[in-house]
Amino acid sequence: MKGFIEKRGNSWRLSVYLGKDPVTGKERRIRKTVRGSEKDAQKALRDLLHSIDEGTFVEPAKMTVEQYLGQWLETHKANVEPTTHDWYALVCRKHIAPHLGQVQLQKLTPLAIQQFYASKLQEGRLDGKGVSLSPNTVRHIHRVLHKALNAAVKLQLIPRNPCDAVEPPKAVKKEARYWTPEEAAQFLEAIQEDRLYALFYVALGTGLRRGELLGLRWQDVDLNEGRLTVRQEIVRKSKGTLVKAPKTEKSRATISLSRGVVEVLKKHKARQAQERLLMGDQYHDSGLVFTTFEGKPLDPSYISGDYFGKLIEKAKVRKINFHALRHTHATILASQGVPLKVVSERLRHSSVAITGDIYSHVFAEMDREAADSFDAAMQAAKGRRRA
Repeated sequence: MKGFIEKRGNSWRLSVYLGKDPVTGKERRIRKTVRGSEKDAQKALRDLLHSIDEGTFVEPAKMTVEQYLGQWLETHKANVEPTTHDWYALVCRKHIAPHLGQVQLQKLTPLAIQQFYASKLQEGRLDGKGVSLSPNTVRHIHRVLHKALNAAVKLQLIPRNPCDAVEPPKAVKKEARYWTPEEAAQFLEAIQEDRLYALFYVALGTGLRRGELLGLRWQDVDLNEGRLTVRQEIVRKSKGTLVKAPKTEKSRATISLSRGVVEVLKKHKARQAQERLLMGDQYHDSGLVFTTFEGKPLDPSYISGDYFGKLIEKAKVRKINFHALRHTHATILASQGVPLKVVSERLRHSSVAITGDIYSHVFAEMDREAADSFDAAMQAAKGRRRA
């Protein structure tokens, strides 16, 4: 099998002869246009010949959305985090493919996509809970499909992205759920004998994310100076877990620890040392602050799922998800008059505006209290003048 390259203006025309069709007797050729240098065209031709030899090539005119998404996921894998790729694969497999998968890529229309989004807003969720997907979830699906089809445009498989003409659902802002200081104190008091008491105390006392807590190492904690540095996190993959660096440079930061958090960590470290002695050679010294009894990394989904749920039931407090412990830390700081910029720095948000947006309701209450404080100050001043 041979391929040919022909210069055509500012582009290159690739041509591969596949022989005659055994049914129609017509010659079969694959043609593809490539923009760039001659070297780019040569590489494209080699890739094309390789895919034909491997049997993975699908003629663009016949390629379905599902076939294209499969190729896109494979080639895109090296460009994103494994957890992000897992999410893309889930969205493509569970949402997009069942509805649009058999449509030919070149025949995918904005109307078909719009109808697809409408159906997702009406049908049940993947976990069987609820009667429909939320607008925010459908917006996530839209972002994945839009990204995939943008790549198809760059590969010249389609002339334009049909998602550009589609109106995704409007985002619905959800207020952050959190505990009051009283609820947080009640929870910690109820679980103080639990072997992972320190994990939840540190979560409430620092606002660290789940993965950051589980990836925290003793070498990243300075108990004498009262501070810790976030350098890695443990996250879930489609199969097992992954240790990786924080997603952004802003997340890799050092934050101060309260005296209470330091004391809890000291006791936890002593308890962990006892467990190491009890397990002997069977102990896996991972260097992590929070581990199983054997010293192995904790499973993120278990800690934030059944384990956390049972502790909430024991404490008899409002049910929240694990991430709401981070929100609780932020709202407690805000209610104590800690400036927005300081709260934002502790949470390691990329900007103060993001912090203000997430906790706008908390700072709105503080603004009301500030306004009332003005009246109180004026009343006090009037009283002093009359005296």
